[in-house]
Amino acid sequence: MKEDEISLVMSATADLVQSCDDLIQRIASFEQAHPEVEGVDKLARAATRERNFATKLLKSQLDDPTRIQGCQNNIRGLALELACAEWAPDVTAVRQRFANRPPSNNAKFKNEEVVEVDVVAQGGLLWIECKAERGTLSSHVVTQVTSMKEVASVSCNHRRFGRAPNVLVYTTGTVKDVDAELLRNAGVSVVNVEGPDGSATRHPSEVLPEVPPPPVVANLDVTALFALVSELTNGAAASPVPESVRQWAEMQPQHAACLKTELAEPLNLANELENYDTLIAHPSVVERFNNIVNVVGGPNERRRWEEVWRPRVRVTSIAELLVVRGEGEDAQAAKKRRLCGTTQDRQRQIRSLKKISPSQLDPFELGEVQMARTFTANSRAISKAAEQGVFLETRVHQTIWLVGL
Repeated sequence: MKEDEISLVMSATADLVQSCDDLIQRIASFEQAHPEVEGVDKLARAATRERNFATKLLKSQLDDPTRIQGCQNNIRGLALELACAEWAPDVTAVRQRFANRPPSNNAKFKNEEVVEVDVVAQGGLLWIECKAERGTLSSHVVTQVTSMKEVASVSCNHRRFGRAPNVLVYTTGTVKDVDAELLRNAGVSVVNVEGPDGSATRHPSEVLPEVPPPPVVANLDVTALFALVSELTNGAAASPVPESVRQWAEMQPQHAACLKTELAEPLNLANELENYDTLIAHPSVVERFNNIVNVVGGPNERRRWEEVWRPRVRVTSIAELLVVRGEGEDAQAAKKRRLCGTTQDRQRQIRSLKKISPSQLDPFELGEVQMARTFTANSRAISKAAEQGVFLETRVHQTIWLVGL
């Protein structure tokens, strides 16, 4: 190469190092602003690797322009992933891996069983594949996102009310007409980005698929009712701890652990429930709780149940909910049912679960049929359901016991 050509290559390499530095800074800013998003560290490590590679090229003064092209492509791809994460609503993760079956201690995942999703958005209900192409996308994109669609439909990856995530291609390039038709037929959306890094794309609400709205009904199981009426969550777990509560805690290890946790991280379930329009409970849940609170609960706890919470909790049976809905259903409820499948499918899915007692299944079945969020401390049942490929719509809270006061 001529001296002036070598100079151009070295200048391009120096620009590439600067681009890496800028991207690393943007990723750090994004992570600081969105600490809840998983996988940002993976994006940062990938950008750092490219920066190290570009620095080595610059120091070695190689005169082959093809050596920096791959690095430039990689940086452009990482920048697009970050831009997508900045653009998409309710992002939960970047560079997250999903499998076509639940995890097993006896069988490691094979490469063909796993897909990596560039950006997970809409609270887990949208998987986005980013393509930072300057021209026409390779037809391989059809195979790639079709595989993502298949994995997304597996029950272990379902999210809100059993709804499988949608799949979307977010690209700076163009899709061939024949590929675009194949993607449409597969239910995959394509967003063409108006700019090399996605910074000037359209507003998400204009282009993203619909998702089920968040729950507005809270479904309470026995453990949630404990948490609402217990003396611990209603002022007794305060410093100094009353002697009667201290004596109660000394009776059982689980009581002591409960008090310790409540002192460190108070559970204010009542405040959380203010965000829901309706509170419901399965008839068997209310019957079991009545039996327990009348035997174990103290006068304050029984009075709190009868006067404060029982009037607010609507006892709701499955049979009542299975009545054909129509005129009385509001727009939000109708949208959920349109997007999430049939009530019978959700009911069948819950009742098929093994190693969970029928009485424990009652509130989960009610929650899925009513399309409510189930409040529970029964993390073991949630884990058992997940092991069987069923992800329940729940809010799992710490265990609270009745004190007897």
